[in-house]
Formats: sequence, C-alpha cells, structure tokens
Amino acid sequence: MKFSAILPLLMGVVSVSAQLTAPTRNYNVTSPVSNGPYVIGQILPCTYRLFSDVDSSALVMQITLEPTILPSNDTLLISSSADVTKTDAFIKRDGNLTYYEHSINFNIPSTIKPGNYKVVFFDVSTNTQLPIPIEVRPPAVSTSSLAKATATSTPGQTLSGGSIFNKSAASSNGLDLTVRSLMALLIVALATLLL
Repeated sequence: MKFSAILPLLMGVVSVSAQLTAPTRNYNVTSPVSNGPYVIGQILPCTYRLFSDVDSSALVMQITLEPTILPSNDTLLISSSADVTKTDAFIKRDGNLTYYEHSINFNIPSTIKPGNYKVVFFDVSTNTQLPIPIEVRPPAVSTSSLAKATATSTPGQTLSGGSIFNKSAASSNGLDLTVRSLMALLIVALATLLL
C-alpha cells in the first residue's frame, strides 16, 4: 500500500483521537490539546463541535481557564456563554458525519503566572464539566534582550561581537568538531556498506 493511501487514514485516526467528549456526550472538544503547552501572550484556541444528530438546544456553555493549584482566585473567564448555534456558517462535513464547529481564540494575558492550568468547558444546563489540563509557559526571551542580559551579567569582562564566519572562531574548537563529525559520518556510512 502506498504512503499516499495510508496518509488520509492516519490523519483521520489522529483527528478522532484528539477529540475529548463531554460527559453528557452533547459536544466534543478538539482544542486545546490535553497537556499541551501554550505560551503567555499567545493564543489559546478553544474549539468544540456540536453534532447534527444530537440535541444541544438546552446547552449553555461557559469556558474558563483555571489554575490546577487550589485555592486560587486566578480563574479567567474565556466565555460566559459560548456560541452553540447550528447554522450554515459553522457547518462542517467529514464523510457522512455533519457537525458544527465553533472556535474561540483566547489571548493568554501576561498577568498570569506560568504553570499548570485547566481549560474547563462547563455545561450550565446539566452542571457538568470537561476539564482539559494544559501547561502555560512563559514567553520566549528575545535574542536582543538575552544578549543584553549576558553582557551585563559578566562584570569586568570584555565581550566582543563574535561571528561564526570569523577566521579565529573557525580555527578554534568549531573546526575540530566539524572534522570529528564528518569522520563519524564516514565511518557509519562505510560500516553500512560493508554489512
């Protein structure tokens, strides 16, 4: 069987396995990914699916971001009443399956602390919830601020603007490492040919 024939099957398995089903089975959540990493100052996608053959007329959904360490007053409201309409604007089809997909892109504020959180999809009408654990990570440090921090963290030491293309930099440890790496690759290639 060709890889191109297997790829759609694998994608289908991956997309099905990434879904979490609500306790009342009236919606599925496809994002956020369980135990997935998300970054402060970036988007936390909250995507859920309502199925055409399941009555969701009584569904009233709240979505919150809560720290896993309790007690805490750091709960953030993502949506007090998430959209659960079944209109043509949200319709999707996957083979014979028809569903309505809604998504909320929540910007993780810089005021929260990095750590473990859960995104809670709460069905107010049935008092059930689907908590999805996530990890909120700090924002990346830009290279300019990292260089400035490095320059200021070594008092009394002169830092020169180095370059990997500088002749003196290439003649030090970098060249030795390159030669050793090429030799190792050559030995592996020869061993493979001999076996």
